[in-house]
Amino acid sequence: MEGLGLQRAGRWDLRGVGFALAPGEAWAVAGASGAGKTTLLELVLGLVTPTEGRILLEGEPWSPLSERDRRSRRPLVQAVLQDARASLPPHRTGWEILEEPLVVWGRGTLASRREAAVQMAARVHLPEAALAERPEAWSGGLAQRLCLGRALMLAPRLLVLDEPFSALDGPLAGALRDLLAGEQARGTALLLATHDLPAAADLCSHLLVLEEGQSVAQGSFQALVADGPPAVRRLWEASPRLPLA
Repeated sequence: MEGLGLQRAGRWDLRGVGFALAPGEAWAVAGASGAGKTTLLELVLGLVTPTEGRILLEGEPWSPLSERDRRSRRPLVQAVLQDARASLPPHRTGWEILEEPLVVWGRGTLASRREAAVQMAARVHLPEAALAERPEAWSGGLAQRLCLGRALMLAPRLLVLDEPFSALDGPLAGALRDLLAGEQARGTALLLATHDLPAAADLCSHLLVLEEGQSVAQGSFQALVADGPPAVRRLWEASPRLPLA
């Protein structure tokens, strides 16, 4: 990602942001509300077009609207959005939502898709009884887990996560972080927007800190936490769980 910027209504929501994300690597994007985290994720997902800058894949310009993903039979990007329930189709059951990516991409038979959904439900700790229901019946935590399961069904090369554990208790969030670590080991890159640096430290090796739409710190997560600028200290100490040494 090179010099990404977005201007709306004469104001720069994001400007001059760039970093390289390698296979199996995890970056946390942190900052206060309004810092530009969600804007950056929107640009990466192709939900908005950058005013300046570009996204490169293996040295070539790329956008989610290109045909490259479909030719490779594997999508580059999948996402878990912060408002999980709003991102789910209200008229479909949990089983249908999990199976839908396989249907859209023409994968498998009816029986094999259901078996893949059963396996994914177990991986993201979803009770099978809940999957017979529609999103209106679920808690926020169930919706987040379903969104994560749906995103993983096609083994994307990049998984974009916007506060994916905000509705989960500690043990369950830890189990899903372990699941994502396993995906990393298989080559999936992670881009995680968060307010919670201690939680992100369990998963991410790199950190990008935004303030007012600009990068104020980026690099090794551990190095920035140990000896980074005041912006990193403020974010770390905003967590009620861990003080900065």
